[in-house]
Amino acid sequence: MKSILRLSTFTIFSVFLLSSCVKEVVVAEPQSPITGSWVLTAASEGDSYGWSPFYTGLENGVFTMYNNGTALYDDADVSMQGSWYITNVSGAYFDEYGGYYNGPHQALQLRLSDPYTHSSIDLSFDNVSFYGNSFTATYFNGNLVERYSFSRY
Repeated sequence: MKSILRLSTFTIFSVFLLSSCVKEVVVAEPQSPITGSWVLTAASEGDSYGWSPFYTGLENGVFTMYNNGTALYDDADVSMQGSWYITNVSGAYFDEYGGYYNGPHQALQLRLSDPYTHSSIDLSFDNVSFYGNSFTATYFNGNLVERYSFSRY
């Protein structure tokens, strides 16, 4: 009788252990606002007298940024691979209107290349601002502020 009781207790305990639920919590990695596909819609240079558009050669392609920091650029002639990253920095910068500021902001680095054609893109922006389906990045080249505007593809 004691062995049946022990066996029953062991069986009930075993069934309970094997049938208990396991809760798995998956924490999603926060997605950067730059993740997705983008086209360069405008590029211009400016100073205290105004802005002048210029052609970069990148207007016909699509930039695709992945959440893991990898990036692609593809147009009719070339396909490039590389990386991007956004850093929080503090210091002097120009915004998309040409205003000079000193303080915390975000900077964007984008480096892409194609080993077959030896083509490369190396964009190092001092400031980047996101507006939902668009973003604007600026760079001071020593004389003028360069402004690049991107929209979702």
